[in-house]
Amino acid sequence: MKKKVYLIRHAQSEANVALDLDNPTFYYDARLTDLGKEQTFKTRKKLVNVDFDLMITSPLTRTLQTFSLIFPQPIKNTVVLPLAREHLDHSCDVGRQPEILKREFPHFNLSSLKEFWWNNDKPIDEKVINQESIEDLDVRVEKFKKWIFHREEQTIAVVSHGTFISRIIGFHLNNCEYEVWESNS
Repeated sequence: MKKKVYLIRHAQSEANVALDLDNPTFYYDARLTDLGKEQTFKTRKKLVNVDFDLMITSPLTRTLQTFSLIFPQPIKNTVVLPLAREHLDHSCDVGRQPEILKREFPHFNLSSLKEFWWNNDKPIDEKVINQESIEDLDVRVEKFKKWIFHREEQTIAVVSHGTFISRIIGFHLNNCEYEVWESNS
């Protein structure tokens, strides 16, 4: 069964415009900029007529915001999937606890998120930037691909991150750009 997976990079975030991601200001779970919010409306127009049968988003705030603005009325089986999160490399890639995210994003089902979902569920000091190796990221990307392959849905939207998506398609998208990844399962 051929699948069309729309890999959508999140819109511009505070971290994308930072000169130095980790010093002197930390951008924990960065939010969208005003330009980023504008970018989502252009992408929404491009995708408005696509009939998705599955929608997926990373649990980081910039992707949840991007998803909410591109898809203001998501389909019922929208999945918040930690596998689709960004490569843990900077402060902006450190997530927030599910109960905090639930208060800000009550329309998402976050019940499957574990406490330290951004660190492969391993407890750590929440403000430590526990970097993930590229090899570990590639293992996670392969798990994500297998998860997609085992789904019945054929037209899928995934709101994710630059480095994560680049490990699938081989190049880096600009903010709020998308690429259709066609795969056979």
